[in-house]
Amino acid sequence: MYPIKRKLWTGCLLASFLCQPLEFVSQLKVLAVDQVVQIAQKTSDYNQYMRLGYTQTRRRNYKIALGYFHQALQLRPGDKYATAAIRNVTSYQRRSGLIGFVPVGKPGRTQGAASRGGCFLHTDSAPDSVVPLIPTSDEKEAQLTTAEHPTFFFYIPQTAQQIKKLQFVLQDDETNQPLYEQSFKPVGQAGIVSVTIPADQLSLKTSKKYTWNFSIICNSYGDKDVDLQGKIELLQDENLADQIQQTTQPLDQAVIYATAGFWENSLSIIANLRRQRPNDPQVQKYWADLLKSVELEEVVNQPLLPSLVPLGTEK
Repeated sequence: MYPIKRKLWTGCLLASFLCQPLEFVSQLKVLAVDQVVQIAQKTSDYNQYMRLGYTQTRRRNYKIALGYFHQALQLRPGDKYATAAIRNVTSYQRRSGLIGFVPVGKPGRTQGAASRGGCFLHTDSAPDSVVPLIPTSDEKEAQLTTAEHPTFFFYIPQTAQQIKKLQFVLQDDETNQPLYEQSFKPVGQAGIVSVTIPADQLSLKTSKKYTWNFSIICNSYGDKDVDLQGKIELLQDENLADQIQQTTQPLDQAVIYATAGFWENSLSIIANLRRQRPNDPQVQKYWADLLKSVELEEVVNQPLLPSLVPLGTEK
């Protein structure tokens, strides 16, 4: 009964539309075209404001940059990229002496405490627990990246006994299946280590969240002395990508990524430069400012060690 009535009503409406004067139909077409033009114009204006904002941020013209980001936000109320840029650039203005890094996320993070095995030594000059180099302690809030195979950084303190096993797992939140799982050779000294998802492993997918776990075992029972967790999400933004392509200096790229809230990219760029140019005062300044922006002053002067080596491989 109901499908027949629906067909009748649809037929009547179609007939009514066809019976309208050509002038009326033409007006509808004009309105539709106008709407498309307006949407396209808004998109073009939004993109232009975002790119101009990133350009002025790179030049440290924060007041001008804020104006552009606010104009972009007016065109797209609630837009996460414009909102992040406004928040971060506003923070840059308030931080005298710092180059300007305040990524998305609340300062602070969960630290791994020594278990009953007494894995780590207590010292006054460095943290005595494992510290993930991330901007937030909120497990629901993911750090952002544009990298399909991102890098994760952790500070490992001096141990009271030899580490038996380091393990890293990256898991797809939708399927709960590991995207990457690997055990690594123990490190012989305190410092900052990194884990990069190999290029031959599955790539992160856009707008999906992943959970990582980093664990350390010192005891002979196989229990985890440290078990840390966090999230990461791959996002792509054409305005950010365009600005990065136009920027030849890696340090400027790091500032742009931080402005947009992409912590992983910014940290990875400066960490790579620190390995390549360990005595460069400008690189040291950027490294210190980036870590201080999320209250990681305690690990600023810790050595940046080579990437962790998987067990069973020679190096």
